[in-house]
Amino acid sequence: MFKRSDETLIEKAIHGDERAWHQLVGRYQSALYYYSLRLMGNPDDARDLLQDVLLVLCRNLAQFRGDSSFKTWLFGIANYRAMDMLRKRKPTQDLDDLPELEHEDQPSHEQQLSEQQTQLLVQQKLKNLPPEQKLVVELRFYQHFTFDEIADQLAISSNTVKSRFYSALDKLRVQLEDHDVEQSASF
Repeated sequence: MFKRSDETLIEKAIHGDERAWHQLVGRYQSALYYYSLRLMGNPDDARDLLQDVLLVLCRNLAQFRGDSSFKTWLFGIANYRAMDMLRKRKPTQDLDDLPELEHEDQPSHEQQLSEQQTQLLVQQKLKNLPPEQKLVVELRFYQHFTFDEIADQLAISSNTVKSRFYSALDKLRVQLEDHDVEQSASF
């Protein structure tokens, strides 16, 4: 069975084809959820953001002009909604409140635990970044968008995206140096 293009599904969904709508949403729902989870930090807020994005998509699908890819447009909606949610709240969990991971005697397990702790620490430090920088890092590292695609989504210049990205990396580097994580975090 061949895979329908986004444009074909969009056209059919606009004209009331529920199956096309479900295929289109199904294509991006998982990526949007995990994107939301990393940005928001907890499953409840991630589901709220996902639901909000899908509601906006449902209401505004006919407004998609095709100036960029559908994925870029969709993640742009998610970016704006996430920014609104992040501005309305303050970080709720301090790094000291994170549970300590238990160490086991076997080196392979210790290495795995160390990597998990590093990931938790990096995710916690990402929460400390300004929302604009956090979004750029998320889109670049986790969603693999180019600087130009991010600029399109956020309606800013590529140079502004690069500036936010490298400024965020510098801030993360400084924060992680305090925890001797710089080498394993690969920033």
